Amino acid sequence: MNLHIDVPWILQVAEIAGAGDPAPDDYGVPVAACARHQAEMLDQPVYDGPYARAAALVHTLGCCRWLERSNLAVAAATGVMYLEASGISVKPTTQNAAALRDLLLDPKCTASRIAAELRTWPTTT
Repeated sequence: MNLHIDVPWILQVAEIAGAGDPAPDDYGVPVAACARHQAEMLDQPVYDGPYARAAALVHTLGCCRWLERSNLAVAAATGVMYLEASGISVKPTTQNAAALRDLLLDPKCTASRIAAELRTWPTTT
């Protein structure tokens, strides 16, 4: 299943996870995140599978400043909620959240590194 989300969905996550943050500074970032997670090249998905697509969302939303203070929290919540909507119920620990934060703060961060991190998160059944 290739789940594609839209900007209103991301803004809803931002409203929940970024409670108290003012309106986004740059609406282009969630627009770019939506386009990126569903990108195709030669009729093949650039990001294949829910972990890779969640990572593309997390990477774009977490590395590009678009909220005043809750970019990282919203990026992580988007990843969790995307995986949940894709049928993968995850329950990240505090250590998982810290590892994701550290990845997003690393200038060498990539979507593939984030996908690898997301795959280590415990799942619930």
